[in-house]
Amino acid sequence: MGFTLKQSSLLLPFLSTLYAVGAHAQKPEYDIIVVGAGAGGIVAATKFAESGLKTLLLERGGPMLYRDGNREIPQWSLEEYPDNQITRHDSMAYYTSNYPGSPNASSYYCSGLPNVLAACMLGGGTSVNAEQQFWPPRHYLDTAFGFEGWTSDDFQPAIKRVAARIAPTPYWSSDNKFYYDEVYHIMGDALKGIGMQEVNTTANGDAKYNTYGRDVYAAKDGLRGGPLVGYLPDAKKLSSFTLKMYSTVESLERTGGTITGVKVNGTTITAKTVVLSAGVWNTPALLFASGIGPKSVLTTALATNVTSYAEKDWIINDGVGVNLHDNPQANLALTYNDTSALPFFSLSGALTGVNMNKADKDNLFYHAAGPLTGVGRQLVGWITVNDTDTTTQMTVQTICSTPTAVNGSFMCQFNLNEGALSRGSIVLNSAGSLQYGAGVGPWLTNDLDVKMFALALQRFMDATASYPGLTVTTLPVGDLTSYETYLKAHASVSNNHWGGSCTIGTSNGSAGGTHCTDINAKVYGTENLYVIDGSLSPAPTTSNPSFLYETLAEMATEKIIKLLK
Repeated sequence: MGFTLKQSSLLLPFLSTLYAVGAHAQKPEYDIIVVGAGAGGIVAATKFAESGLKTLLLERGGPMLYRDGNREIPQWSLEEYPDNQITRHDSMAYYTSNYPGSPNASSYYCSGLPNVLAACMLGGGTSVNAEQQFWPPRHYLDTAFGFEGWTSDDFQPAIKRVAARIAPTPYWSSDNKFYYDEVYHIMGDALKGIGMQEVNTTANGDAKYNTYGRDVYAAKDGLRGGPLVGYLPDAKKLSSFTLKMYSTVESLERTGGTITGVKVNGTTITAKTVVLSAGVWNTPALLFASGIGPKSVLTTALATNVTSYAEKDWIINDGVGVNLHDNPQANLALTYNDTSALPFFSLSGALTGVNMNKADKDNLFYHAAGPLTGVGRQLVGWITVNDTDTTTQMTVQTICSTPTAVNGSFMCQFNLNEGALSRGSIVLNSAGSLQYGAGVGPWLTNDLDVKMFALALQRFMDATASYPGLTVTTLPVGDLTSYETYLKAHASVSNNHWGGSCTIGTSNGSAGGTHCTDINAKVYGTENLYVIDGSLSPAPTTSNPSFLYETLAEMATEKIIKLLK
């Protein structure tokens, strides 16, 4: 879904097969262009087209699902199940093969980023991730947003619209059964021991504080769902909608603060309005390339030929690239002494067809059901902690999964989510490449984050230590200091739940403020340029962010349509 900073020297090799784009006409060719077909861009473009606006959706990469033209179907499955239409992205059976290290997987991601996984294909992150789909809770919405038009009450209609098209479900299998979910019951009982309450995670979207329940997904009929399934097919039916894949946007074309079009593969396409939905890393990259951002970054951009806009034409916006956030992640390995009570199930042979049970394969290819339909994530919990010295509250999300290699041995993942204070920024280095401001990512740079993360970990360790037969093997039971030391060494890594970098708000970034866009998602300092993606997010949400970003797209699009109509 991302886009480059420079000219053709930075483009991916497949750009030799790009779609031809016609020369721009006297009158704008489109009412609106949406740059980037990820969670935000697909939702936005669909809504614009449904409103009657002549809409062009541009995507740098190619298709990921069979319905959109992808044909990466494992050879073994075609031999055993001729004419099947399940690509390595349609089914969670192949989920782990979507990440670098598997054949061809690196081509799904943007180049030129500092150790960051940002998907550059149709669907963006929703085409490769585990499709976790968590309803954003009111507490988070009022704390992180809460300004005019963006209160938790304002969010509810948009949340419901997303849920109507991408229905959250705890089931991957089309038969609505759970498979190899024994870890759910064991860990659920352990968490009850520290006062956490079991909830229905699809019925109680706001209950994400000291609770646990089933993991929640954007699954559809046993296969990958999300905006590629819930929105894009509706857009494709409309004469007002055009999708162009393999279309790399290099920069915006503008006169002052008025955007006249976008430069795509060396050719300009004109539009009355442009929306950037290129993702948390590539939206600021395109702004830098277009002479929009902090003066210090634009100075580097000009010196390194990232932008062709002279200093006199710059739009200074100090909100571009700042407030970058992500969820630091830690993982703990656990064992249960009654190993037969926790049987393992592995997806490791799915891509090649090795060591796969015939009945499980039949169930997948004939019924879209069974254990091969899911990713094995069974329990999700939210451990909420409070700092006694301040009013600070933070929530750590934990996800416990089916054993994948040995009976009785499993993993629980921990993400520091809502309330996290650490922030970073996106800038350019002396070579003109994107990098973290000060060379540091946005993980555990605030001491209070470390303390609160450790408090949550301590509660979890207390839960496991009190449960008969359950042992954490990654680290011993200790005190708060020992957990802080562990997290500093092992949790300062990306979870690729990026947000911020072009934050929405009322502090005008073009007048010395800190926000990138106004409350209508219009970039400060411009007349007709908007942003609709995770960049808008002011702070980490309580869970995985896809549902939030789709909701932001619903809300922002509605506001923009009102301005344009």
